[in-house]
Amino acid sequence: MRDALTVLLRRDLGLLDEEAKRYLRDVYDQLVRLVQGVEDYQDLAASALEANLTVLSNKVNEVARSLTAYAAIFAGLTLVSGVYGMNFEHMPELHWRYGYPYALGLMIVIAVGLWGLFKGRRWL
Repeated sequence: MRDALTVLLRRDLGLLDEEAKRYLRDVYDQLVRLVQGVEDYQDLAASALEANLTVLSNKVNEVARSLTAYAAIFAGLTLVSGVYGMNFEHMPELHWRYGYPYALGLMIVIAVGLWGLFKGRRWL
């Protein structure tokens, strides 16, 4: 619409008298203001959408960090249980009277230690 009015006002086609040209110039000015207002609202909506996506991205990063911390805790537990679950004969802990409680205690110490480390860094 703006381009059509520009063509009508700029070219001297002899179709319009001065009163009609004045009226079309007024319409053109209002149309330009309207288009600028719409473009401003489009920019505002795009900025709001971008801010929302940034907030969502930050929340996803926090969840991923927590899941990584829990995975690290369980990786430590899996390491200990994997080593003590192997069928070796020359592991002195297997013949101890307190070998089983020792393995469980080691797993608890690792889990609590990693939990405290991640809690201190505010990952959990």
